[in-house]
Order: sequence, then C-alpha cells, then structure tokens
Amino acid sequence: MSRAKANRRSWALDGSNQNGLENLTGKLLDRFKELLAAGDIVPGERLPAERELAVRFGVSRSSLRQALKVLENMGVLSQRVGQGTHVNADMAEILNDPLEFLVIIDGISSHELQEARMIVEPELAAMAAERASEEHLAALRKALEAMHQYGADPDQRVEHDMAFHRIVHAAAGNRICARMFHGVHRAMQNTIALMARTVSVEHALAFHEPIYEAIYRRKPDEARESMLRHLSDGREHMLQIRKKRGE
Repeated sequence: MSRAKANRRSWALDGSNQNGLENLTGKLLDRFKELLAAGDIVPGERLPAERELAVRFGVSRSSLRQALKVLENMGVLSQRVGQGTHVNADMAEILNDPLEFLVIIDGISSHELQEARMIVEPELAAMAAERASEEHLAALRKALEAMHQYGADPDQRVEHDMAFHRIVHAAAGNRICARMFHGVHRAMQNTIALMARTVSVEHALAFHEPIYEAIYRRKPDEARESMLRHLSDGREHMLQIRKKRGE
C-alpha cells in the first residue's frame, strides 16, 4: 500500500459515526484535534486542498467546509487569499471569543474579572522576576516609554498598558496563564479604557514602574506586591466609577 493511501486511511473517519451533519462536524473537529496532537497536522503549515482533504477524511466537501469554518471561527485556521488554508502558528486568539461570550452570557462582572486578575497576576509578576529574558525586559521598558509618550491619548495608552501586562504574562513562562489572561484583558478592555480616561498617565506609571523595576532587579516578592497594589488601585477606581454611576 502506498504511503498516500496509508495517510488517507489514517485520516478517514469511522463510517459508522457519519450520521447527521451536526454529528459529523463534531467528529471532524475531534479528528483535527487528534491529527494536531499526533503531529500529522503542524501549526503554521498549509492544509491540503479542500478536495484532497474531503477524500482523506472520507466526507463530502460541504461537510468538510462546515468543519473548516468552525475551526476558522475558533482561531485554529486562517484563510489567506491566494495561499489556501493554514493552521495558525500563534494560538493566542483561540480563547478570546469563547471567553468574551462567557462573560456576556453569564453576566460576569468587571469586578469578578478584576478579582481573578488579583488572584493570579501577582504570582505571574513574581514568576516573571525569576524568568524574564533580556528581550522581555526590553519590551517592558518600551511599553512603559510608550505609555509615557502617548499618555495624552487614552486609546494609545490602553494599548501599551495592555501590552505591558501581556509581556509580564509571557515573561512568567506559563503559556496557559498567558493565553487565559490575554482573554481576560480583552474582556476588560472597555473597563480599562474607561479608567484610562479618569486617571492620569502619571498615576498609572506610578504603579507600572515599580512592577518593571522589581522584575528587572529579579525581586519576585516585590514584583508580586507591586502588581497587587496596582490591581487593588484599579479595583478601587472601578468601584468609584460604579458608585458615580449609581450601580
């Protein structure tokens, strides 16, 4: 048996499970996960043409197309004009939309999101103080300088503020936390933007600078305490805003 035929057989779904379009889509998604886990599909690579994929999986092109669309919406795949379908090498976006829907549907408040940050982010800052590379430190410094430079523009300030926190998460060296809290920050973006319009950039930098200094000097306890002070201050501002609004 040729290698191509062996590959096709290994990709194919169990025919007994192909009843119903919705069930078939779920089976295709499960098969994609198995192939990714086994290394048969590699992040960053281009997928075979749709017709070839349909043959490999033993399904119709319409069934395959629905599964591919679900994976694209999840952020696993991306369509590039003239370049076909690729498996995303960077999965940073994959949790964002599900988390944002969870926040909306379950009515999760900004207070709960901030509380989650206060539980986890101080420890990530402490880990960053132990693990940050020179590139992480340079990126943190650059984010701080950008916050100062664009402090008069709330939108720009928020962008660099969130970048600062993403770099701290990355420097901590735990990809699960980095992915999860990127989504948490996205869900809080409107609240963070609102706070940026009610506090000065000097006030914000007064909390961010000590975090950077503690990470730079490899002081985990100081980094933890500085991050907790920063997030506690943010929580107080959120409460003040809600009080003014009568919430």
